[in-house]
Amino acid sequence: MDRLVAVTAGVLVAVIVVSWMATLRTAREPPAGSSLWFGLPALAQLGLGLGSLALTVYLGYLLWIPLPLALPAWMASSLRALGLGVYLGGLGLALWARWSLGEMYGVSTSSATQLQVNHQLIQRGPYAGLRHPMYLGYWLLFAGVLLIYRTWTPVLLLAIFVPAFCRRARREETALEERFGQEWIKYKAHTGFMIPFV
Repeated sequence: MDRLVAVTAGVLVAVIVVSWMATLRTAREPPAGSSLWFGLPALAQLGLGLGSLALTVYLGYLLWIPLPLALPAWMASSLRALGLGVYLGGLGLALWARWSLGEMYGVSTSSATQLQVNHQLIQRGPYAGLRHPMYLGYWLLFAGVLLIYRTWTPVLLLAIFVPAFCRRARREETALEERFGQEWIKYKAHTGFMIPFV
């Protein structure tokens, strides 16, 4: 189980990094919102992004400390099995969402988002029912890791990324509504924000 989690997490990180690097050459509009990030040259964004990823991995390693929970063996085994299911579901959802976005994939921050010059509103795959399935996938992934290993690292990641992704999603929605108008309003009316039917 540990090897499966490590390998699939590595694949997801590689997909994200390669996808992100590919977007550095895509023609983009000026960012909606204010962020120093989008004012940086592409090489600086790449360096800072990879440095932040390395720092996150290192801090995650340092905080890989078991939570103070004494669970019976049967409960720990059950949580591990449940956690693996939640983790794989989140991983699958995040990769499916990334695949569905195709060339429309892009980087945003909590304070700004930047659409492509030829941006299209994706309404296929998981985006047919959810406006931000990739973020939900990441949350499920972290929750699965928490259930499997019960350490402080996924607790911290969830505490950081749940509010950060909510802010980022709201910023993206503002930019998409400005760009697509009525098409966005119709799409929003029949889709959930990040949780189905909510």
